[in-house]
Order: sequence, then structure tokens, then C-alpha cells
Amino acid sequence: MSYFVVGLTNDDPNIIAPVYKQYHHVQYDERLPPSATASVSFPPSADTFRYVIIQHNSTRNDAICLTEVKVFLQGSLTYRIR
Repeated sequence: MSYFVVGLTNDDPNIIAPVYKQYHHVQYDERLPPSATASVSFPPSADTFRYVIIQHNSTRNDAICLTEVKVFLQGSLTYRIR
């Protein structure tokens, strides 16, 4: 698996099929050997999303095989103390 796209959307993929790169996305531009771990980061945004999409270019016939996907929130939280 190499050169894949990770996207974020609020459209339920069970209802609206994702169209390649027609959502907020980042491209993973490296070759990923089997059993390796890859990570991508999105630029900071005030937007919130519900679904994560992982796709490769639809012109390729490669299958995507994932054993585990972890999604982390990165950034700072603001607390108000009264």
C-alpha cells in the first residue's frame, strides 16, 4: 500500500460513497512496506468531522489491507476556570 489518501468528511460513506479526493484530505506520498506503520497529519482547522476515509487512486487495482487504524486528536484544549 503506497501513495494513499486519508480524508475527513461528515457525509456517511454508507449513504454517500466517497469520491476520490472530493473531501478534506492529505496524501501519503511514500512507499509503505508490509507490516509498517504510517501516519498523516492534517493542518490545524476549526472544522470538525465525523468520518475518516482511506482510499488509493481509483485507477489502480491494488487492494487496501489494514489491520488497525487509530485516529488521534492533536492540539490544545482550552479550559475556563470560574
